[in-house]
Amino acid sequence: FDIRKHLVQYDDVLNKQREIIYQRRRKILEGKNLREEIIDKLSNTITNLVMVADPASENYSLKIAEGFSTIIPFDEESIKQIGRQLDILPSQPEKIEFLNNLSLDLYKKKEEELGDLMRQVEKFVMLSVNDKFWMDHLDAIENLRQGIGLRGYGQKDPLVEYKNEAFRMFENLISSIDDEIVHTIYKIQVQHTPADTLSHLSVPHVHKPQNVTENIPPEEVSIKPVQSSPIQQSQGKNKKLGRNDPCWCGSGKKWKKCHYPQLG
Repeated sequence: FDIRKHLVQYDDVLNKQREIIYQRRRKILEGKNLREEIIDKLSNTITNLVMVADPASENYSLKIAEGFSTIIPFDEESIKQIGRQLDILPSQPEKIEFLNNLSLDLYKKKEEELGDLMRQVEKFVMLSVNDKFWMDHLDAIENLRQGIGLRGYGQKDPLVEYKNEAFRMFENLISSIDDEIVHTIYKIQVQHTPADTLSHLSVPHVHKPQNVTENIPPEEVSIKPVQSSPIQQSQGKNKKLGRNDPCWCGSGKKWKKCHYPQLG
């Protein structure tokens, strides 16, 4: 009984995390417009980007611009132009406001380009990132659980250590999901078909377009994100699931331990 009780305590930690993730997933599935949530995540990422940069470092503004380009792909000349514009702005709040406005303008252009399909793109990105990171987290938690018993040799309670470490890992998971959503949403390409379905969404391979005009002053420059050519993601409609693959239902279990037995 004591052994069983101990195992249940370990399981409860992961079950609580699973409930939170599934709540987030249901919110995404039921959400008709996820735009504001993504914009908030974008603003938080930009704020962190500016605040963690060291003002005393060499090429301070350029480093911020380079970090910003990991969110929205720009060519090399455009990154330099953004850096020069950031140099003009003396305070961190002004730099944050400038980057927020620029990102919002480009987001609106993407919405104009895709129309109502943009809402599906938002849902696709949030769901795919959420599911991918959750599956990776399950593997990490399993590895933690298998090795946590060694903490007992250091006069530490393995269960307490497991709870603390799992909590820290879960906080990092949520932060990583939000960060990845922001770093993905601008890079999604849509290959239009008559049905305009999500199976034709793809992550682009970025290439450099024509540079921004050199002789335009920084405050007047027209900064353009890199145009990208798509690399089609394999959706694998007809792909055969292996017994050790994650179950299609999103439970986090392997197929052989979830819906596979029902096939018999």
